[in-house]
Amino acid sequence: MHTHVPQNQEKLKRIFAGRTGESADLILLILASQNISARKSLGTRGIDILTSPEQAAAARSHVAAYFRENRTGQDPLPALPGGPSGFTTPAAFVIMGLLAAIHMGIDMTGTRWEHILTYGASSMFIRQGETFRAVTALFLHSDTAHLLGNLAGILLFAGPLIRLSGYGTGPFFLLFAGTCGNLINAGFHGNALLSIGASTAVMAAAGGLSAFQMMQKGPLRKRDRIMPLIAGATLMAFLSHGENTDVWAHVFGFLCGLSAGVFFFPLMRICRHRLREPIALAVIFIILGFALAKGQAG
Repeated sequence: MHTHVPQNQEKLKRIFAGRTGESADLILLILASQNISARKSLGTRGIDILTSPEQAAAARSHVAAYFRENRTGQDPLPALPGGPSGFTTPAAFVIMGLLAAIHMGIDMTGTRWEHILTYGASSMFIRQGETFRAVTALFLHSDTAHLLGNLAGILLFAGPLIRLSGYGTGPFFLLFAGTCGNLINAGFHGNALLSIGASTAVMAAAGGLSAFQMMQKGPLRKRDRIMPLIAGATLMAFLSHGENTDVWAHVFGFLCGLSAGVFFFPLMRICRHRLREPIALAVIFIILGFALAKGQAG
């Protein structure tokens, strides 16, 4: 028994290994009930279960929740050895490389302050209609230490978020939530703010991961569901210290990521078609191009 998968097996990801025939059929039934496409394949130690990389995390979560709730007496589902790390997302490294290239390019021209004045998240200019600054400010950093801190945050938080959502929709989530955080922060501060840095998007990723954990199905008590929010907020507070740190940008970034995640992840499960990743990337390029054009025109 298996559900149909319209991809080649080489493009699938193994999520469970070494299962018996009865156990494999049960897992496939659980996944089919959640509209997750999967198939079984004969492995070296039994039957393996495979699904698309985009659905792997959700598939494991649904199966684990089923066994927790029903306590079938079957063996617990083993974690796959040697699985890819949640931090090794190619898209995250591309974003890190882009931020580093922008920072080094600006340093080489000696126009850092000019770029900050033109593209930074100035609340005064944003309130006057230059909303593109909420986008472009995410790509600017005051110095190398500032950049390195945000690169580490992208690796730790944005990487897992992109693995959950996709190489196109994940970066779009970060851009959307980070931009919203900058806009709200500008409105909150009135005219007395000039902020730059990717930390708003990094905190948005932390908020999105908290939302994902809170929305997992299973026989969890309300107290258990609120724990990811508490953990995420505590981590955000821990990372919001330091000289010249815009604490409110972190707070609003986290809240925007959390709020966006509540709507984003259910919608993502519905829109599973392959076109969503290229479309999301195209939308990102359009937004960035428009923001740059508006900044140069100003």
